[in-house]
Amino acid sequence: MSRPAAAVTWPLLITALVLIPLAVFARQEPEEKIPSEAEADAMCAKVAHFKPGPEATASEQDRKVFADKSADCTGYVYDTGQGTDYDKGRRCCLVHGDCNRELAMIFANGWKVHRDYDAATYFICQAGDEMAPFEQWEMLGHVQRMRTAKTPKDLDFCAYAESGRGTAWCASLDVERHSKVAERRIAAVRKSLDAAAQQSLAQLQKAADAFKKADADLRAADSRGGTIHNTEILGAERERTEIFVSTLERFGLQRGPAASPAALKQADDALNAVYKAAMAREDEVCDTCSDDEKSSRALLRNAQRAWLHYRDAWTAFYRLRWKGTAPPEALDREIVAALTAQRAEELRKLGEEQP
Repeated sequence: MSRPAAAVTWPLLITALVLIPLAVFARQEPEEKIPSEAEADAMCAKVAHFKPGPEATASEQDRKVFADKSADCTGYVYDTGQGTDYDKGRRCCLVHGDCNRELAMIFANGWKVHRDYDAATYFICQAGDEMAPFEQWEMLGHVQRMRTAKTPKDLDFCAYAESGRGTAWCASLDVERHSKVAERRIAAVRKSLDAAAQQSLAQLQKAADAFKKADADLRAADSRGGTIHNTEILGAERERTEIFVSTLERFGLQRGPAASPAALKQADDALNAVYKAAMAREDEVCDTCSDDEKSSRALLRNAQRAWLHYRDAWTAFYRLRWKGTAPPEALDREIVAALTAQRAEELRKLGEEQP
């Protein structure tokens, strides 16, 4: 495919969180009754004079251990691939006082402490600055249901995250978890490579990261300026990471199918056609964006340029990975044809998502 040139326009009206559906963050039980603001206030009034016990009070030793204000207390609570330490999370949060939401989860779920619904309710009521009001009300309602449930379902903020800030937070947790898994999968492929191929893989990863960011900007173009934009960006980046790792596992561990010059030309022509059609669609302009991000057409062009660098990095890696198994030009055709067909299908589906 030739370098993309300026063309006409394309509106990117992508449904919010195409790549990570909001159902991931939706309420676990939609039929649950959501407390009203007045009911939530009444729940908080009941624990206004709550006196925390030893487990809900920071000790002097805790204040010394967790004195560093830059400590990531929530990192102990959420499993992002390194496991959890609820005891450290509780003690750290009690000292810092800015993760009451997580303290509520710890006490409601009985994570390394005695289950204490009054403490959980108290900490939710203290967490007004940490979440949107309706998220707070729903968490309060969940704790109330836990009091009478035979088998209480764990309290989980991300089950009730609906605000832009809340969904972005939960999306970031999901991305972090997925990144840890992706790193392990990439490391497994790296072990099978010689030194030259490993060095080339490092360059490929840099190109993949640049393409990931450019393509995420493209896919989230419709939400620019909105509260959901960061969540869409994170979802798109997570999906792009998965595509890269899956492709690496496929072509890093075994060769792709042979591709004739005619097959490569056919794949290139198909990509050029779908790209031209995409650029020719009506453009969506963002008045508040920087000059190089004003239009969705510009974002598409930026993403495709990043893809070309990504494709070239793949070609260099693939040639080293399978050196000696076929002539270099044959190896080039194999990987370029496969990546080109993959990209054409991605752009085609993106166009179908428009209304």
